[in-house]
Amino acid sequence: MVDVELVLERDLEFSPAIVWDALVDPVLVGGWLGDAQIDRTLGGRFDISWLDEQDRAASHGVIVELDQPNAVAISTDDGGEVRFVLSEFAGGSRGSSTALRLTVTLAIEPVFASGVRAAWEARLDRLDDLLHGRPTSRAVLRAHDEPGERLLI
Repeated sequence: MVDVELVLERDLEFSPAIVWDALVDPVLVGGWLGDAQIDRTLGGRFDISWLDEQDRAASHGVIVELDQPNAVAISTDDGGEVRFVLSEFAGGSRGSSTALRLTVTLAIEPVFASGVRAAWEARLDRLDDLLHGRPTSRAVLRAHDEPGERLLI
């Protein structure tokens, strides 16, 4: 295994303060990433039961950077790191938008990097959905993955 660094970027039409809340508020994190227990302090725990891992996977970490509303980084118990950096720019329907830069660093076989990138791209899609008032739940993900199932919203 080698350390792989994945960088993903998104422009979100909401101010950094709104995006920040979606990254650190346990209730909001539950609408795009998974059930969360977050101690929003430097050195605090950041534990996730992933939405997209079918009730079986959880990650545990510690907040190692906390610069509200600009950056938050979580060092995971398995030696990886997830870092979100927010930068404000003019635009969007509310006059202020956010450039989000996500860096995921983890020790994996390089062949798995594209799958990890795809998972984080899907998670960022769900973050955008949450910010637009469409949170995701495990039931929604299951219905989406099961052939023949129809989701009525």
